[in-house]
Amino acid sequence: MRPTWAEEHRLLQEGHRLIAGIDEVGRGPLAGPVVAAAVILEPDKPKNWYEELNDSKALSAAQRERLAPLILASAVASGIGAAGPEEIDSLGIVRATRAAMARAVAGLLVRPDYLLIDAVPLGEPDIPFRAIIHGDALCRSIAAASIIAKVHRDRLMLQEDAAYPGYGFARHKGYGTPEHLASLARLGPCPIHRRSFAPVSALVSPQPEHAPPVGQVRGKAGEEAAANYLRSQGYTVVDRNFRCPWGEIDIVAMQGATIVFVEVKARRNDRMGTALESVTPRKQQHLVMVAQEYLQRHGLDERPWRIDVVAVRLGQRDTVESVQHLENAVVGF
Repeated sequence: MRPTWAEEHRLLQEGHRLIAGIDEVGRGPLAGPVVAAAVILEPDKPKNWYEELNDSKALSAAQRERLAPLILASAVASGIGAAGPEEIDSLGIVRATRAAMARAVAGLLVRPDYLLIDAVPLGEPDIPFRAIIHGDALCRSIAAASIIAKVHRDRLMLQEDAAYPGYGFARHKGYGTPEHLASLARLGPCPIHRRSFAPVSALVSPQPEHAPPVGQVRGKAGEEAAANYLRSQGYTVVDRNFRCPWGEIDIVAMQGATIVFVEVKARRNDRMGTALESVTPRKQQHLVMVAQEYLQRHGLDERPWRIDVVAVRLGQRDTVESVQHLENAVVGF
């Protein structure tokens, strides 16, 4: 899958002339800012390097460094926005990401007619937009923005490596690699670490051990029942309880070549609504973001994937009364 001008051409035919692609980088790291870029290119003025545009994660550092100045030199306008660790801790990563994107748009020297955004919808912008899942792999404008954001943030983290030696920021760029976690445990957090992210908060404010709440025990029973059900249907369970700043995926399974992310909902009754009804649009949005984070961290961006919901009805002593499986429960937002 390579990005094209298909979405941009459709908008041009509708009369939109200045179309800005927007993408961010740095939602998942334990340290450093989240950085967004907005780029307005001209699809109707071909460049020989347009064919090379791609999701920044699919390019090498050398390819990104070569393309970034070409993008900036050819763009009608470009803008960069960021939200630092303190703002991320204060607002949460979702709102901080949207703030960085809004700042990138505000940094454009011309006002765009339309925004094409990778996955994350803005709050209530006064410019029409479309949030596209895998947008950086589908739209060249978004791919260009992903490259600019990635190059900019990587350069910032090189500077932070010099300011805070010992953590290895130049190599892992703040992501939670084994090297980073080891240095974090050894040195403790530095000023650019995100205190609200679990590996950091555990060092800043360790929690006393206590018995898990009843709801947590019930949830584990539901997850185990769901995992057993999936195995009985021919799925291979490959991961459990994957966590990132966006939230958690209960089960990651394989069905043939397809990666299946499974949200498990366990209920004793429907007084608070059915299990499936509890997967609200907001919850669906977070599930998509967690799934994308998992794919990115594991180098699986090109694999087919979907999100399912498994609803487990529990009886007395958490016995399993029924299992309901809804495939493709989340198809976008």
